Amino acid sequence: MEILIDKGFNESPCYDISRFYKSNNFYVMDNHGAALWAWLQHVKPDQFYRLIHIDRHYDTLAVNIEFWMDSLPENLSEVSIEEFYSIQCDIENVKYQTIRWDNYIPIFDRLYGENIKSYIFYTHRQGNTKTKALDQNKVQEFQHDSLIINLERLIKEFEGKTILNLDIDYFFLCQDDKYFQLFSDEALDVLFKQIQHCYLETDKIEVFTVALSPDCCGGLSNSLRIYNKLAKMLGLELIIK
Repeated sequence: MEILIDKGFNESPCYDISRFYKSNNFYVMDNHGAALWAWLQHVKPDQFYRLIHIDRHYDTLAVNIEFWMDSLPENLSEVSIEEFYSIQCDIENVKYQTIRWDNYIPIFDRLYGENIKSYIFYTHRQGNTKTKALDQNKVQEFQHDSLIINLERLIKEFEGKTILNLDIDYFFLCQDDKYFQLFSDEALDVLFKQIQHCYLETDKIEVFTVALSPDCCGGLSNSLRIYNKLAKMLGLELIIK
């Protein structure tokens, strides 16, 4: 895989990213802050999309959306990842970095909302906000038990293309500071086999972004174990600590 950013396995704050790798239209990062940049490298103004967001969190913070949008350069899809992370907005005479790991979906909606026919959310209903920043006529939320049953169908039956956005933290629960895997390894094999079919055997996935989120998985070993299971099925390079 092409290395876009590699600062080692460091902390992953909301305004920064430590690791970011690319293989064609597949991207893996330590948090989803770079997902918007990845999407903008592939989306086309004449194509319709379905965004499938599989993540513990909604990632739909929109409280300062007008300030964020005003700060974006017109050539956003052409800037480097370093320039992307240097964009700042001015809120009450204080400079803030525009792109965070929890606000990129509403920003993307403002940029390409007319091209997005539906938003599919599989979450734990966590995050600063729900999906109210988006057109509710386009939003569908599904429970955990339907993911394995429906994912391949949702991708293949949609007439347009899918932006698949997966956070490994979706597969973990936290109780009393202890982390537990939500699905069995056998269930993950079934799910990842569906993703394998869609990604390798069809052209239905426009871009596929994965966040490791080790801080939300009980540690890097947990997130890499799940990620490497997926990467092996997709014929991608494994990430070794």
